[in-house]
Amino acid sequence: MSDETSSKRNRVALTVPYSLLDKVDIHVQARLDDGESRETANRAAFVMEMFKLGLRVHENKISKDDNAKTLDEKLELIAKNALMNGYILDAIFGIQKETVDTSKVIKNASLLEPEWPSDVNARIAGKLNDYFPKR
Repeated sequence: MSDETSSKRNRVALTVPYSLLDKVDIHVQARLDDGESRETANRAAFVMEMFKLGLRVHENKISKDDNAKTLDEKLELIAKNALMNGYILDAIFGIQKETVDTSKVIKNASLLEPEWPSDVNARIAGKLNDYFPKR
């Protein structure tokens, strides 16, 4: 920053609704209880800190790569894989428990019903929708 711009003060008036002001006061009081002074723990300082934080979040959102996955998308992928493994294990042990039809045995391997993968995908989609509802 040059000396000219650093010496100027830019003032912006921000109207804060009472519902938010109550929450701000709670956080300011918590800081005061932790031992901060009134110079650093006040409404204006807290609101300015939240504004800076919000600005950083906004800038990160703008500069984010379009191909980057969000945390929810990553968690959904992990949950899908865990659910898929669970259903596959259930199917394997379920087939072993049943009496194997010799017409479906080829080289000691049991064949699954053709509809089974689509049924499992439907079940997994239902479970994922419970955990990660689409907005």
